[in-house]
Amino acid sequence: MYRIAVFTILALASMASCAQLQPIPRVIQKVADPSMVIDDRGSKLEVLSARRAAQQMASSGKQIIHSVFLANRSAPISPQQLGVVFNHAMQLQGYITGEIAFKMKDGVQATDRLDPASYPGLALLTNPNVYLVVARTPSEFVELVKRLQGRTDMEWVEPMVTYGVLQPAPDAR
Repeated sequence: MYRIAVFTILALASMASCAQLQPIPRVIQKVADPSMVIDDRGSKLEVLSARRAAQQMASSGKQIIHSVFLANRSAPISPQQLGVVFNHAMQLQGYITGEIAFKMKDGVQATDRLDPASYPGLALLTNPNVYLVVARTPSEFVELVKRLQGRTDMEWVEPMVTYGVLQPAPDAR
């Protein structure tokens, strides 16, 4: 009797479920301004030039949240006033300070090849040959990334993007 009960329970538990899980429908955001799109490791990263974000600590004190607001397209970006980007592969909003890291190919020094006036904030980040430049506006950020990616003496170019929690809109009560 005991064996029949165990067999029945195991047979019922191992049966395939008839229910089918349906994925949640998503609205895919399209590129709004193709001139502000850069390639970030194979995914389209669109810089939203008319948006800025400020970061603040959540009330719990354990998480940083971002509040996004409209701004002039030529307004500067910085650690205090972040630029806003949209990663089309991940369908996720991110934030930039204007920093772009890059590595020169072996044996090539940026100080010998790059004009500091054309590459703002050019500085050695780490050895060997990893450098950092800092764009001041979203359009300059896009232009610098494309210019660096187009050079043949670069091993890699990495726009520095942070992904975080967006502050929900205030309740309209």
